[in-house]
Amino acid sequence: MTTEIINSLSPGLPPATTDAVNANDVRRFVYTWFTMFEHRAPAARLTRNLAADRPIRLSFPGVEPLLDAGQFAEWYGQLLANTVWNFHELANVTVRAEGDGAYQVGFDVDWQGGVTDDSSWPTNLPERRFRFALRQQWSVIARSGNALEDPVSIVEVTAEQR
Repeated sequence: MTTEIINSLSPGLPPATTDAVNANDVRRFVYTWFTMFEHRAPAARLTRNLAADRPIRLSFPGVEPLLDAGQFAEWYGQLLANTVWNFHELANVTVRAEGDGAYQVGFDVDWQGGVTDDSSWPTNLPERRFRFALRQQWSVIARSGNALEDPVSIVEVTAEQR
């Protein structure tokens, strides 16, 4: 390791306090978000992680952008009604601090699942299953509060099929 690397710190370090949100808290939030989908959490559990104090924009393939928590909850309800299970394998997760509690997050998603027998949702595998490769870009903000209380909110999501 070069002296230059040894003598430098990652962006955003040292933290202002040990309670402050850092890049690992944001990574944990991203994984927790997808875990809630996989365990079919109630919509209210997910919508509380959407920014409430500013406009949001969630763009997913095949649907118009979702602009508020109500639209997200409706979309999520359709996801639950049309799938019997889903799983998200994440890779290449990057988190960049933008300052003032804002972060840019990017990652690849291998989204897999199964649709209900009466669903018209697309499948691309046998036995009413699907697998899609997506690239997602997120803008998130850290709300005030202790980092252990998951004070991260989603402002914007762009998901594109690869």
